[in-house]
Amino acid sequence: MRARAKLFSGVLSWAALSNVLMVVLLMFVPVCAVTILSFSNEPFLHFPPAHWGPRQYVAFFSNSYWTDAVIKSFTIGMPAAILATGIGLPAVFALNRSELPYREALQTLGLSPLIIPGVAYALAMYTFYAQIHLIGNPIGLILSHAILALPFVIIIVGAAVNRIPRELELVAMTLGASRLRAMIGITLRLLLPAIGAAFVFAFITSFDEAVFVNFIGGPGLITLPKAIFNSVLTGIDPLITAVASVLMVCTGIVMMVAVYWRSE
Repeated sequence: MRARAKLFSGVLSWAALSNVLMVVLLMFVPVCAVTILSFSNEPFLHFPPAHWGPRQYVAFFSNSYWTDAVIKSFTIGMPAAILATGIGLPAVFALNRSELPYREALQTLGLSPLIIPGVAYALAMYTFYAQIHLIGNPIGLILSHAILALPFVIIIVGAAVNRIPRELELVAMTLGASRLRAMIGITLRLLLPAIGAAFVFAFITSFDEAVFVNFIGGPGLITLPKAIFNSVLTGIDPLITAVASVLMVCTGIVMMVAVYWRSE
């Protein structure tokens, strides 16, 4: 009986391992295919490439349409991440270090951008922005991206706050420090890695966002995700493989930095 249970457990372990390997394979095969195609010197997509070279990367970095889209993504993503972090940090202290009434309901409200479907949220935002004349305005897109990024700040910084004992602030206050000085000198300093990770996640959320910019960005506000969407919509340009490869590499590096900061 014990041998059968051991055999059954081994079969389940191999089945789980095979499922994990299958998921990893399905995730990385398209990434590898796009990366290989990005080193093609041909004017059309052909796998495997008959001629190799940096043609797609040269075309990407020398095309003002794409470089302007990258710059626009940065000019919207950085303020959105700063705004989300600036709003989320005091919200985290209010939700986790105060006796604020209805804290659970307020926290659920802060996490609602993760729950509400993006298309429905974007449609509602479009209706509201149309009334206040913010369609096509970068400020409106920054505000909407900050709202989308806010849950990541609440989750990451909130988890870090709960790991810091409240007694540390109380000890500092018994030694003569004010409540504000104890919070800034101890809790906030210990939260710096989590704040940095939350900022990175907020920036990536804004930088990769493609739904809201299509609804409220207007025809003249083109970020990198919208440029990619327009390129795929009108025809598959081989240059898109270089764009996707650069975007995946940069996002991967930034995510590793965020994960490292969060683990500190």
